[in-house]
Amino acid sequence: MQWEHLTAPDFEKAVEACAGVGIVAIGVLEPHGPHLPLGTDMFEAHAVACRAAEAEPAVVFPAYPYGINHESAHLPGSVVLGRELVFALLEKVCDEMARHGLHKIILFSGHGGNRFLVPLFVQTLVEKVKAYTVYEARVPPLEGPEDLLETDEIGHACEAETSTALALYPELVKMAQVPPEPFSNLKRNQPLQKLGIYSPMDWYAMYPAMYVGDASKATSQKGEVLVRRRVDGLIEAIRAVKADTLTPALQREFLQRQGRPTAPQVWTEPPAATHE
Repeated sequence: MQWEHLTAPDFEKAVEACAGVGIVAIGVLEPHGPHLPLGTDMFEAHAVACRAAEAEPAVVFPAYPYGINHESAHLPGSVVLGRELVFALLEKVCDEMARHGLHKIILFSGHGGNRFLVPLFVQTLVEKVKAYTVYEARVPPLEGPEDLLETDEIGHACEAETSTALALYPELVKMAQVPPEPFSNLKRNQPLQKLGIYSPMDWYAMYPAMYVGDASKATSQKGEVLVRRRVDGLIEAIRAVKADTLTPALQREFLQRQGRPTAPQVWTEPPAATHE
């Protein structure tokens, strides 16, 4: 159920029908080589969320491009927002969803650069008392059978992502503009990476053109397989969130306890004896 497609009366019914579960599919606006649209990550995440919500009802928020993508600021078409604004906007969206009765909110990312944003947002939301619970659905990206793809390097505007785009929105893909030669990881950050060191230049050191692999090998048939895996994973996540009563209860308990921290009894009292 797509939020923007519902009438106001139907929206109320949808919230009830989906047991108060909503999804925010988060992407960004950034270059994906010369052949894929700037909204690639946003389009993919939203399309997967909508397909999953058809099988397991949930209200899907409109396509959302406001993630973290500072690594693309050097290329045309990128929209890079400051981290404070990104966090504040996402929180306000969740607040609004909860105000309308969606008290379990799933954040589902289609952009690799959100791998720090989403967990940190979920982790730190307990700074405030919220009457809703937020979950991150970590559905593996672009996962398929080992023999599906012809190229080894994937990750951005590659064979896998281009195949997914061909399956979901072929009218926006310009295969004639695929780079004439494959692009491999430059590995300029490898000496630091081997030591477990991460820097702001990590992605730029590897993929400055925001392209990797060989997109010429992409097909819509491969894309359908990749999309199906993502959809199935999100369906499973929606069902698990609907069934989850423990997390909301623990959140209420935690928020109450953090207002007046006290030492737990287990620190000072021996465990109760068990009788066989």
